[in-house]
Amino acid sequence: MYDLILFGSAAGGAATLLCFLFLRRATLNILDPLIVVHLFIPFMAAELVVLCATGLVTWDKFVWFWVTLIAYLAGARLASSFFGPETFRQVITDTLARVRCSEIHAILLVTVGITLVLGLMALHYGAEGDSRQGFAKAFRPLVVLQAGLFLLSLVLLLSRKLSVAVVVAWMVLLVLPSVAFSGKSVLIPVLYWFGLRLYLHRKAVTLRAGAGMFALVLLGVFAMGVLAYRVSSVAGLIYLFVYRLWASGETYIYAYQWDAMASVRDNYHVSFIPYMLHPITSLVGIRAYDKPLGAMLFSQVFGDDIVGGPNPLLPILLDYFFPDAWVLAALMAFVIGALVVGIRPLGMALGRSRSRYIRVGGIAAAVFCPSMGFSDTSLVLIALIGVAAATAFAVAIELLLSDRPGVSSSAGSIASHS
Repeated sequence: MYDLILFGSAAGGAATLLCFLFLRRATLNILDPLIVVHLFIPFMAAELVVLCATGLVTWDKFVWFWVTLIAYLAGARLASSFFGPETFRQVITDTLARVRCSEIHAILLVTVGITLVLGLMALHYGAEGDSRQGFAKAFRPLVVLQAGLFLLSLVLLLSRKLSVAVVVAWMVLLVLPSVAFSGKSVLIPVLYWFGLRLYLHRKAVTLRAGAGMFALVLLGVFAMGVLAYRVSSVAGLIYLFVYRLWASGETYIYAYQWDAMASVRDNYHVSFIPYMLHPITSLVGIRAYDKPLGAMLFSQVFGDDIVGGPNPLLPILLDYFFPDAWVLAALMAFVIGALVVGIRPLGMALGRSRSRYIRVGGIAAAVFCPSMGFSDTSLVLIALIGVAAATAFAVAIELLLSDRPGVSSSAGSIASHS
């Protein structure tokens, strides 16, 4: 048992060190989404030690995990060489200075309205707990648009033209209605926003601030447990939190313990490129699959025809499409890492656009979209689609406001008095 704890701790420490060394150039601070979401990787590395040592997963899958992780991080490091945190800070500052208060409030009002509608619909259709995945699929266009507008709103709430009280009020209006259909901690966006605000103000994340935000996230997890999963005891809340940590690697159990991977290969006829591009092609009616790989594995093990399921982690995804092809899998992981983290320099480039809201959309994409690349690449594309849709919507508002007589001057007056 002592050796197992030691080996697991070493694996988690090594994964932490690798993530820090390869991602530090692309990150803003410790509360960066790219850091927060990747915290599951060291935990999964330690968990894999337990799974392999107990015979649930073979040791070659442990090696496969490290090969794909290192290749993914190497690709991310290559993309980060085109990203400059100091330049990005200036891009954000310049962009927010250009956006009028009237436009900020218009976007926030629309986002809150859509969030309230989705919240009421989620309550009506019983989209609580794990049922949220079916709800999200049934109302995908509205959910994706809301998610994109939410990310744009977080960027706009960084504006110096808004007082602290106004920001807090808008944040409450944005976060609370999303409890009914959100699958993550309801306060995770606050964590990201707080880190981004500190970054813009050139302030470091202190131990006190970090601990306070972590406690706030735990509060959000417990709130989700009470409201969405109907947990009624402290022990149940602690179990839910620990289970969610353990679930970061549960796909390995489904894929290999019961040979679900081999069984799914006989009934899941989809190739790699269509699978990866499914979030985009499905918008025009070209569906590569009905359920993602994680859901297929879960359904195979438990016999339930579910829509969601655990995230198809990149090592498992590559093992499914390229079994035993170590070099090809490493190459694909490298390319995916470069493309995912490459969203940051691309978003920074869009932050220099003539349109203010293309700038805001580029910033939102750069900050928030790359974080899920290793756990589920489809979520990166879905987030990008949401940001693109929200940006198009915001540009339309920008054009409408600028075309109305007298709006430009009145908006400028509002901005000047803010």
